[in-house]
Formats: sequence, C-alpha cells, structure tokens
Amino acid sequence: MLPMNPHTPFHEETRIRLTRRDLIRYENLLRDSLSRVISFKSYSLFFPRTPVAPEAVWEPQDRKLLIPLILKGELLGIFVARGVGGRPARTLLAAYPAVATLCLENLLLYKMSITDPSTGLASLPYMLDVAAREVGLIRECFRPGADSRCDVATLGHRACMGLVVLRFSSMPAVVRDCGYLFAEQLCALLADELQAVVPEQAFAARTGDSEMAVFLPTATPRVCRKVAAEAVRKLRAVSLLHELRDEEIGVSVAAGFANYPQDMNGAQFERPEAEQARMLLRKARTAASVAVEDAPGTMQQVMGFGRILAEGGRVQEVLPMNRVVISLGAAMDAREGQRFSIWSHVRHTSGISGGAGVSGAQDEKPAAPSVDPAVPPLPSGARQEHTLMYKGELVIMEVRENSSLAEVMHLGDPAWSIAQGDRLTLLPEDKDVSAAGAVSDDGAAASADPLTGLLRHRDFLARWTRDRDLCSGYTLALMRLTGESRQHGDRSPHAEQLMAQAAEACRARLAELQPAGGDAVSFGGRYGLNSLIHFHPDVPVDKVYDCYTELCEHLERKLHIEAAVGIARHPYLNFRKPDSLENCQKALEYAMLMEKPRVGVIDTWALNISADKLFSQGDTFAAIEEYKLALLADENNTMAWNSLGVCMAGLGRHSEARRLFGEALQRDRRDVMTLYNLGHVCQNMGEYDEARQYYRKCLKYDKEHVFALLRLGQMAEQEKKFGPARQYYNRAARLDGAQALTWRNLARLCMRQGRPDEAREHLHQALIHNPQDAISLQLLARLYLEGGDDPEVASVLARQAVALRPELKAGWLDLARALEATGRQREAAEALSRAAGL
Repeated sequence: MLPMNPHTPFHEETRIRLTRRDLIRYENLLRDSLSRVISFKSYSLFFPRTPVAPEAVWEPQDRKLLIPLILKGELLGIFVARGVGGRPARTLLAAYPAVATLCLENLLLYKMSITDPSTGLASLPYMLDVAAREVGLIRECFRPGADSRCDVATLGHRACMGLVVLRFSSMPAVVRDCGYLFAEQLCALLADELQAVVPEQAFAARTGDSEMAVFLPTATPRVCRKVAAEAVRKLRAVSLLHELRDEEIGVSVAAGFANYPQDMNGAQFERPEAEQARMLLRKARTAASVAVEDAPGTMQQVMGFGRILAEGGRVQEVLPMNRVVISLGAAMDAREGQRFSIWSHVRHTSGISGGAGVSGAQDEKPAAPSVDPAVPPLPSGARQEHTLMYKGELVIMEVRENSSLAEVMHLGDPAWSIAQGDRLTLLPEDKDVSAAGAVSDDGAAASADPLTGLLRHRDFLARWTRDRDLCSGYTLALMRLTGESRQHGDRSPHAEQLMAQAAEACRARLAELQPAGGDAVSFGGRYGLNSLIHFHPDVPVDKVYDCYTELCEHLERKLHIEAAVGIARHPYLNFRKPDSLENCQKALEYAMLMEKPRVGVIDTWALNISADKLFSQGDTFAAIEEYKLALLADENNTMAWNSLGVCMAGLGRHSEARRLFGEALQRDRRDVMTLYNLGHVCQNMGEYDEARQYYRKCLKYDKEHVFALLRLGQMAEQEKKFGPARQYYNRAARLDGAQALTWRNLARLCMRQGRPDEAREHLHQALIHNPQDAISLQLLARLYLEGGDDPEVASVLARQAVALRPELKAGWLDLARALEATGRQREAAEALSRAAGL
C-alpha cells in the first residue's frame, strides 16, 4: 500500500476508484440517491465515447434531463432522467452536476466500505454477506411452492453456488525475504490478474493476507474446478521484479472450492444463513489447505471439498503400536471403520555424494550412521526419480474434528514404513471383513482369509493379544514374498496364486513347531497383500530360525518363490509384548539386506539398521535410544558406538561424542570411519595436534580418504603453511570423483597466496562440476571485486550465491560491495542490513 498523505483525502491513496462498470453494478444506489433531489418517472445511463460539456442539459420537448456524472474531473457517464417537471429542472439546472458529484462520492464511500484498499477486491464481510443472501435464495427456491414466494422472474431460479479459495502458501516467505511493501505490490498484481479471470456475475475478494476467493453464483462443481484451474494457471505466471535480488518473484498457488448445497449435509442446512455461508468458506479453505499439501510438481493443485475424503488424506503423525494420526476428520465427513490405502511419492537416488564427518566444514557432509556392509556404496552424481509406491492399508478407529486416529492394518513392504506426508485413498466398503472379536478358540473358518485359509489381519491380532498371555515365551515370524515367479515358460502364476501356494507350504512345513503342551498353540494369519505372520508359543528361537531357513529354501527351489522372514522373540531385552510386531518388521528389514536365504532375527544388527533408518529420517533422539538398545544387545558393536557418537556430535555434545568414538576405537583400532570422526571432533574442540594424529592414522589405513586429506589441508592453510596445504589438496584432487570437492579449497588457498588468476581458474572448474555451489559463486564475486573487473558481473554472481544460501553472511557483504560499486546505494544499504541480521 502507498504511504498516506495527511493533506490528501484518504481514498485517493488506495486502489479504489469508481469505474463505469461500478455505475452499472451500483445503479440502484445511484438512482435512489438522485431521486431524493430530483423527481423523475424513469431513467437510464448513457456512456458517451466523445467528451461532453460538464453542464446539465434540459430538453423540455421530451421532459428529459441529462446530468453529467463527474468525479475528480473524470466523466464517468450521463444520467438521463425522464418525466422531470420543467420548473424544478430550470431552477436547479446549474446545481445538478454538483448534486451528482455528491452522489458519486457517497457511492465511492460505499464501495470503499466493501473493498480491500490494497488490492481493489471485495472485502471478506461483503463476500460473506452476499453468500448468505444467496444461501437464502437457494433455500427459498427449493422449498415446496417456491415459485410463489421466490421472485424467479427478477432473481432467477437459484439451485447452487460455489466458492473458490486461492491460497498463496509461499507469501510468508516473500514477506520475510522481500518485505511487506513488496508483498503488497505483488498482491495487487495478483488481484488484477484474478479480476481478469473472474467470469461475469461473479466477483473476487481478499479473504486473508495470503488468500483470495472467488464467489460464483449458480456454479456447479465442474464450473468451480474450471475457474480454479484457470486462476491457478494465470496467477502462477505473475511475478514482480525485486531490485535487490534482480530476479522475478512469484508465489506458489493452490486452490480449493466448495459448493452449496452439494457439500453441506444433515443438520447443517438448519443453521442460519450467515452461519452456512461461513461454513462454506471454511470448507473451501480446508480444500485449499489439502491442495497446498498435494505432491510437488503437479500442474494443477486444485481440490474440491467433496474429493478430500476420497483422495486428499495425509498421514500427519506416526505413533507407536502401528497407530497413525491422519488429516481426515469429522469436518471432512470421515467416520469410524473407513479403510484407506497408503501411498507415497518415493524419490529413488542412484547415488549419494559426500563423505564421513560429524560437523564443521561447509563443503563436506556429516558421516551417516552405519549401514549394513552388504549394501554397496552408491556412486555420486546420480539422477533422482519419483515413483508412487503402495505402502499398505489402515482403518479409522477414532474420529476427531480435523483429524482421526487410525490403525495400520498391514504394510505392503515392511522395508518402507509409514511416514508423515504419505497419501491416502479411500477404499470401497468391505462388508465381509470380520470384527476383531469374532475369533473362536480354534480359529474358526468363518474368520479365515478365503485365499490362504489363515486368519485375517484383525482376527490374528485379536487372537495373538489373547494367547500371548497363556505362555511364558513366544516367537513371531513375519514372512514377505519379495520376488516374482521364475517358472519356465511365458506364463507366470498370478500373485494371489503365489500367496496361496506359500501359505500351503507354510502349513505343511511349520507343523513341527507346535508346542508339546500348554494352553497356546501355533497359528498363522495374513498380514497384508504379500505377507504372512505366524505365532509360535514356547518354541526355541533357534528351532524357529532353522525351520524358516528350510522353508525359504524350499519356496525358492520348488515353487520359485522368493521370500524373506523376520523373527522376533519374547522376552528380549526390555521390550514389551506389544513391541513384538514392530520388532518383527525390524528383523524383516534386516533380512531383506542379507544373502539368501533371507531370514533375520531381532538382534544388535537389526536394531542398528533400525536406528540408521531413524537417523536418516531426522529423528536423532529416537535413533540414540535405538543405538543404545543395539549396544545393550552386544556391547562390541563398533558400528553402533560410532553412529551413537555421530548423533551426539550432531547435537553439539562433542565431549560425549569423543568418548563414544573412543569406545569404538578400543574394539577396532583400524576402523577408518571412527578415526576420521574422532579427528573431526578433536578439531572442533580446538585440539589440533590430536586431530592431525587421527587424520594421519586414517590415511595410514586408507590412503585415498578424501576428507581426511581435505581436513589436513584446511588445518595447514589456517596455520599459513601453504606448501603442505597445497600438497594435501593436490593429493585429494588426483583421486577419482574428488575434484568437485577440492577445486574450491585450492581456489581459497590461491586467494590467500595472492594468485587470483589461478584461483579464478579453480573456481570455474568447481562451478563446472557443481553450478549450484554458493560458496564458489561468492568467492568468484569477491575475486571480480578485488581484481577491479566489472562490478556488475560481481553483483550477478553474489546475487546467485545469496539466492542459493540466504544464510551466507559473506555473500550479502560482497553483494553490498558490488551494488555500491555500481552506484545503487539504496540496494547496497538493504544488503548490508540483511548481512547485519545474520
């Protein structure tokens, strides 16, 4: 918004002004205002194309009075009054233009009262008032005998209406990075573009700082979706040049819509009209929020309220005991018992660049916790692809207002656990699914899965919950079919047939695992589309392991079915009985990383891999607890000691990390990863001599350890020992795949030695390997500034650096120097203020 001027009427500083369209829209108000001064029988509006005199004209032969409508020196139109008396017309002829101007000013004040001053769109209270009136008209037209009460001839038959909400999810970031005034200017451009999209009889309104809406009378869901998609497409193309960054700034746009009466139900129709209008806006806002969370990269992020339940659900939080919180609640018409399939957009990465370390330098990544040595490292520079992957199914247990508590029925692949943000798709109602309590003592056939003859998922859980208290110890075994059939010939059995064959083989092979006595017996169930689970009470885990190993070999050899099995025993460590299912999944993840036959038992390595998974998901504290459990199972697990030290170093607890790395080193003095991490911790604590010793020991056992060479080079460079530093950097540069990490270090060394040409060459090489290297861009901009080259080029490079790394203070300082050199003092001062805030 423009700044206010105390010497100017306030309405002149806004985007609000009267137009010829406003005269048509508010024609009744203008007529009523003039009728208080002028008596006439009929009237009309005339919009001349050529300039006319600013005086009123009286035509006695037709008893017609022509009054010019002038506001602020602009002729908006001519009010033609017919049937006017001759004497009043001649007496007040000179005063009529001033009277019309007063009426126009009142009209402008009314428009200002219902209009947002920054964008020129309608205000939220006005839109809600219009929506409430429209709700009343629709209700009247749908009541019996509506034609007698509803003025259909004047207002038309009203059957429905729609409300589209446009959400600018990135607008808070624009405010943070570019300021409030810039954001208001961008909102004004967005409003102008939205006005061009809005069809006739509809209007747009500003309903929030990062939100606009379109009111569509007599609009069906199809019309609303079409308008919303067009608005999203147009508004995404709007941008505004930011002078400091010298780039076009736009916003991300998503749209949601709701329709009346289609998206209302039950007692909601009995609410007052104004209440229903606000409920409709809330439903449209809910749909817009779901559209914002839609998968990135979709061409049209548009969601209707009626489709939220079917395809708009998300996993909000993952809880213990196979429970999750989902984003569907009573406000989205969710109810208990509804089943959903779970999907996830998985990013497949064929390579990961980086190396070991725990913190510190900006050009290396921290060392990830340990992984199974059977998994080969991935090459750097690999491409990433997104795949929609099925994860399993869940059922709603408890419905809340805006969320629900659900239970995961089964996982499609235990190696891919349910995660926050996974998508949900409503499944059709299954009336044949048995209730959780409908399980007889012997596993009645009525509760059995028709394909496998085993208990269904919910029935198995109910019986396991009961029978696990009848024995002193038990074992759970979760089997997953991991591969397709490899039978000879072109025809392959259907996946359901493979599951039936595997279940029959399990029934024959696992009969020997029945306990000799006791109240509990072994039984099995279907855990998912490709998974089976079995309960074995009072059977030694070694016997269970041997039996499932033979079973997997039999399935592979005879039936050509590849399978993996995870085995969890109870009691084990301090785990409770309900934790056995989760332990089964951890053991299965471990088994899937093994060579055939893939049978894994919950042990220190399975817990170690589970902790690695938690660490990769960013849950450091949960990973710490899991690593401690792995050490409780086997204190000689050096990978767990090292990974636990990485977690502590990431939390800034360097002394604790150093102790943990020392524990790992006592058990394996040749562990290169531990030596490097211990050296890095010592370097961060200022103990440089010890850090050098550990880095050199690391190179003793691995002469091609890139990051140890870089660390030694950086330490020598800090002590101004430029010769040894160059030697270390050159050694690292000769290693395959390490050039991208070493060019920048060599360039910085050359700059310290006063060799700008060589430094520039190294930086160009670094940018060839990684064009998004913000530090290389910033160093290159500094070289251009210090070398007396064109400061405009330096400003371009510095802008790219701060765009990639806004938290880089040196980049803002170099940008300020470059802008000052090009004479843009105001932008330079703004860049300095940004640097001062870091």
